[in-house]
Amino acid sequence: MKLQHIKQAISDAKNQNHFTSLPPSFLKVDIPISASNTKSGQDDNNSITARIEHFSTPLPPTLLYQCLRIFEENMGDLYRQSSWGLDMKEKRKEFVHDDARFLVILTEENAFNRTKSDVNGSEISQSTNAKSEPTVLGFVHYRFEPDDEDDPIAPVSYVYELQIQAMQQKSGLGKRLMSIVELLALKCRMEKVMLTVFKMNTKALGFYLHKMNYEVDECSPSNFQGEENENCDYEILSKSLVVRSK
Repeated sequence: MKLQHIKQAISDAKNQNHFTSLPPSFLKVDIPISASNTKSGQDDNNSITARIEHFSTPLPPTLLYQCLRIFEENMGDLYRQSSWGLDMKEKRKEFVHDDARFLVILTEENAFNRTKSDVNGSEISQSTNAKSEPTVLGFVHYRFEPDDEDDPIAPVSYVYELQIQAMQQKSGLGKRLMSIVELLALKCRMEKVMLTVFKMNTKALGFYLHKMNYEVDECSPSNFQGEENENCDYEILSKSLVVRSK
């Protein structure tokens, strides 16, 4: 009975689109323009507005390419140092999986412009988007899944990737994306949000544990004895969405 409930909850979640019910204001973010992009080089509080969009797989090719690039830039070295190793072909397969869902932060076309002087001293505007395509500033890849393949006890939203472009990190974008993931999970009646993080990725651990109030999940390897578990280089974190009576 429990297994059937989990399968039904996940099936229902995959067929629902609660993203469209979110307030438009919650899906817009103001992105400060770096001082280096301004003529004076001073902080004049300029900003642009970016938007958060939801995609079911497949992502448009230009967005898929940008998301994979941000992933490799942010995580390539960590994966190479890990027991998993880095395999971009396998990562791409994850991104195009039938169950993949994405929240993507996009700027408008030509949103970021730089200025420089030509040989005569006149300013020239240069777009960082040569093809006038929207720029991905960050994204989250998640799926609706059972919490355990072998012995499932709950339907969950599992976050496979949360990646923010390096120059936009520490600007609240990651927290905004995770908040939306949690809200959508709640609307879809998932019982947890779960994710995997490398132990060596101390910044990510601090973000999830202290800013987003996640905990080490009961199924994380560190909760089990044995050399294999003790030497495991990742933790499984989770946040419960179920209010349990005391």
